[in-house]
Amino acid sequence: MSASVPGPAAPRTATPRVGVIGADVPRQLVLAAGATPVRIFGSWSQPYSSEAAELLGAVDAVAARILDEVLSGAHDDLAGLVVCNDSAADLRIFYVLRILSERGRVPFPVHLLDAPRDGGAPRDRFVGRQYDRLVAFCESLTGERIDAAGLRLAARRERELGRALTALRARRRARECSGAAALHAYVAAATLPPEHAMAIVDDAASADARDGEPVFVTGSAHPEASVYRVIEAAGLVVVGEDHDTADAAWIGDAVDTGDRDEAVGRLAQRHAARPPLAARSRTRERAAELERRLAETDASGVLALVRELDDGPVWDLPGQRAVAERRGLPIASRARIAPEAALVEAEEVASALAGELAAAGQVTR
Repeated sequence: MSASVPGPAAPRTATPRVGVIGADVPRQLVLAAGATPVRIFGSWSQPYSSEAAELLGAVDAVAARILDEVLSGAHDDLAGLVVCNDSAADLRIFYVLRILSERGRVPFPVHLLDAPRDGGAPRDRFVGRQYDRLVAFCESLTGERIDAAGLRLAARRERELGRALTALRARRRARECSGAAALHAYVAAATLPPEHAMAIVDDAASADARDGEPVFVTGSAHPEASVYRVIEAAGLVVVGEDHDTADAAWIGDAVDTGDRDEAVGRLAQRHAARPPLAARSRTRERAAELERRLAETDASGVLALVRELDDGPVWDLPGQRAVAERRGLPIASRARIAPEAALVEAEEVASALAGELAAAGQVTR
């Protein structure tokens, strides 16, 4: 059974846009094939259709919103779509879209990228073969072949975006940029050509970022900034997070080589060394990552928000709580948050943590 599903030809634009669902696509390869990778994020709390819910069954609401966007035609301008097997929810989306593409409901081909982590030579070889298939898929969409010049240009473009994101993270640590503004910049980085995204990333700053107590966010990924805005309105400021739509996104990384096989192999190794994400990582790895990031961001507290039916982060909470307590930091958590209650519950948890920090005499406002 092929992981790539032929579909009707997508409308061609000056630079083809390849949609991405999930977090495992090596952007350098897509750029080198002459396309722009465009991640589809969904939303914490926006409504979605009954059709999307029925097709996916019981699944994280963000996945249903992603599918609903595709079915509604919001992404019909894409040349093709890559779906990562990085969570059970994303894999369900692929199976649904594969069938719908075969029936002509989706106006572009759909490809599955199955890139397990952990590393080791056998797994790196498997991931490398997956990247070879990804390259072939992207080349079929753009009509271009990846060559040495394309690989080096893609590396330079992606590295420049990475440097802009590194500077953004430094501004967050210096309390010059809010979490909401940073998350907006990350979305731009994941959806726009690198040169266009850099202008948004470079401009991301917030005068009021110094007014809140710095906190680190863990739990479910945040596809947009609505929950961050609620958190920061409660008197906190998000200075870092461990989810794949922001600090743990695979953006800005590239390898310097003009050899396609070498690029594929080295990117497979880089993929294995990425930060652990909740859906496919061991709890102890997630706890160790939290420990490292807390030391890096100098947060005063930890906020863990987990959506209903996003079960991976729930398993991480005991280990993360132990890390926070060992460091003498308060941690506030809320699991299985219903979609319709996302903003209300986020405000409750954030206000409780802000109150705890104030009672401990840590607030400096």
